[in-house]
Amino acid sequence: MTRLSPRQLRRNALLAKWSKVDWSKQDCEFAEEMGLSRERIRKIRKQVGAPKSTHHGRLRKTAQALQWAKDNLDNLRGLSWAELRRKYGLSRWQGSAVYQFLKPFLRNGRRKHRWDLMSFRLPNRDLERIWGLPYNLAGPHRARKQLQQPTWRVKPKTGEIPFSGRRECQAYHRAVKAEERNAARHFAQA
Repeated sequence: MTRLSPRQLRRNALLAKWSKVDWSKQDCEFAEEMGLSRERIRKIRKQVGAPKSTHHGRLRKTAQALQWAKDNLDNLRGLSWAELRRKYGLSRWQGSAVYQFLKPFLRNGRRKHRWDLMSFRLPNRDLERIWGLPYNLAGPHRARKQLQQPTWRVKPKTGEIPFSGRRECQAYHRAVKAEERNAARHFAQA
């Protein structure tokens, strides 16, 4: 039976202590929990031969936001990204790990805007208001897809729609109401 040196005994004790740790956390998280420095945790990780964190290099705020999203997933499931931004103020994390995590659980996760359901007879501002599109998005889409010009046009400086008569005004209001019902039906199903 070989006797181990004190150094080998300390190493074995270190390996036994740290082998049971969940190494998916970042060094800064371990340092905070254990009361050690990040550099000491980095050295221990290297000695034990543990892999880098699954989210190595991620900011602590992002890790906290991701944990919050995981904890509140039941409340967030089925919301649209716009509702999530309005309700919880998550706009600064769009395109980040939080968004990538939540994307499969959000409504319209695969398709952002339902262009195929929209009536492009209406002016761009009405489409943007009814369908909750960002400002100045409907016009570029209309031009890019070479869609029909709106039946009713808005005067550039006044923002008014010139009607040639009462019937045209009524037709416009009927088209707006129909589009609002269409959008409400879509959002109720989603």
